[in-house]
Amino acid sequence: MAQKKDPIKTYDARWEVSEFDDQEVQRLIEATLGYAQIIGVDTLVFARDARLGCARIMEIGIKVAVDAGFQVFACFDPISTPLSYFVAMQTSVNFPQTMGLTITASHNPRQYVGIKYTVPTVEAIGYDCGPLGGLKKVKELYHQNDFVLEKSEGGSLAILKNPVDDYIDYTFQLAGVKSGELQGLSVILDTFNGSAGPELYRALTIAGVKVTPLQLTPNGEFPTGSPNPTSQGKMNAAIDLARQQNSDLIIGIDGDGDRIVFGDQQGVFSAGFVTIPILKSVLSEAKDTSPQRVLYDPKVNPMALLKWAELNAEPVLFRNGHSQIKAFMKQTGAIAGAEESGHFYHRLPLGDMDVSGENSLYTILLFLKSVHQNKSIIAEVRTMQDEIYTSGEFNFEFPDDILRDQAMKAVISLFESDQAKLTTHSENGEDLEGTVVYKGVDHGNGKISLAEDWYAAYVRTATNEKGVVRSYISSCTAEAGERLRGKIEQILRDEFQGKEIE
Repeated sequence: MAQKKDPIKTYDARWEVSEFDDQEVQRLIEATLGYAQIIGVDTLVFARDARLGCARIMEIGIKVAVDAGFQVFACFDPISTPLSYFVAMQTSVNFPQTMGLTITASHNPRQYVGIKYTVPTVEAIGYDCGPLGGLKKVKELYHQNDFVLEKSEGGSLAILKNPVDDYIDYTFQLAGVKSGELQGLSVILDTFNGSAGPELYRALTIAGVKVTPLQLTPNGEFPTGSPNPTSQGKMNAAIDLARQQNSDLIIGIDGDGDRIVFGDQQGVFSAGFVTIPILKSVLSEAKDTSPQRVLYDPKVNPMALLKWAELNAEPVLFRNGHSQIKAFMKQTGAIAGAEESGHFYHRLPLGDMDVSGENSLYTILLFLKSVHQNKSIIAEVRTMQDEIYTSGEFNFEFPDDILRDQAMKAVISLFESDQAKLTTHSENGEDLEGTVVYKGVDHGNGKISLAEDWYAAYVRTATNEKGVVRSYISSCTAEAGERLRGKIEQILRDEFQGKEIE
C-alpha cells in the first residue's frame, strides 16, 4: 500500500483531511488496535468533537474495532476533549483495560483532523511516551508491511448518552462548588464554535455566573478561523464586550476545549499568573502541608514562579508536551501543571483511579472560586501582568534547516555573551527540546529569587515545520524585553534573512 505523510506526531496523530484516504485512515486504526492488543486493551471508548472530518474517522474506527473483537463504547455527540477523558475514566471504573480515542485536531484550522490517545488507566500517550513507547509503537506497526490486524468474534458496540450531566456533577464536587455559589460574577465566554461551548455555558450558569457567550454553537467550519484563543487578537471581541458590559472576566476556549485563556477588560492574562489563584484553591484543600510539586513549561515567567513558591508550591521545570507532562505528573506525584500555551493539568481522582490530565471546567471553577471569594484577585493579577513584559512567541522561517540552525546558534551566542544561564535539559535529565535562558533568576529547591534586571527566554526549532526558529521572552520591564527582542530579531531577520511568520 502506498503511504503518504506519516500521521503520527509528537503528542497525537494529526493530519489534513485531504492527506489521507480511507484506506490509510483504516491502516492507522489497525496499527492503533494492534498496539492496543499488545498492551492488553479489551475495551475502546470513541469520542469526537464538532470538527468536520471527525465523522469519517469515527465510522472507520468503530467498524475496524468491532471486527477485531473489541468491546466498543461510542459517544456520537460532539463533546470536548476533557469530557472525552471523563468518559474514558467512567468506563475504566468497570473496564480497567480501556483505551480512549478522541477524534479532534485541537486548535488547528478546520481542514485538520486527528486522534488523541489514552491507555489504561486513562494515561495520555505521545511519541516515545507511554507503554512500549506509545505512539512510537503505533507508528512502527503502521509502517510494518507484514502487520495484519486479525478479525475476531465477540466485538460489540454500545452507544453512550452524552455524559455532560455526570461531568458537571463530578467537577462541581471536585472543585467544592455548589449550584448558585458563584452568583455575582460576570463573564464573557468565547468558545470559537468549538465543542466545549455548550458544556461550559451550562455549567457556569448552574454555578450562578452571569455568562455572555460568543461563538457558542459548535461548528466545524470554524467561521472565524483557527479556534485558538491564544493567537494574537483572537480575544479582542471578548475584551471589547467586557468593557461595554463591565464584565469581571473574559474566558476563551479552543476548538476541543483543553486550551484556556483568562483575562479582564484590559486584556488576557499569562497562564503563569492565572495559576496563582488556582493553586490557592487547590493547596487550601491539601491535607499534606509540605511543598507540593507543580510542573511548568519553559515559557512560564519567573515572576509567576516566585508567587507559586510563596504559596508553598515547588515549581518543577519540564518540557512542552501534553502527553509528556501528564506522564511526568503521574511519575513525580505533582498536583498540577501549567503551560503558557493555556493548558492546565490536575490530579483527577475517580474511584480507585488517580488520573493526571485536563478538566477545563475544573480549572475554570477553581479560578472563579478564588475570584468570588476575593474579587481583588483580578486587580492583583492585572498588576502582576502589567509589571512585567512577555513577548508572546515570535517565529522566523529560513530556507532550510542548515541556515535555521546557524541563526539559532547566533541567538544562543548572544545570551552566552550576556553571561546568562543556559540549559537544554530539566533537573531530571529530560530534553527540553530547546534552550531555556535565565538572567538574574536564581532557583533551587523550589525557591525563586529575582534580580532587578532579570529576564528569561526560550528558543527552539519548530516540531512540525521545517526551517523555523521559535522564540519567547519574559523580562522585568517592557523596555528591557523589547530591547532584547530587537537584538534577537536583528540576528534572525537581518543577519540570516529569516522571514517572520505567525
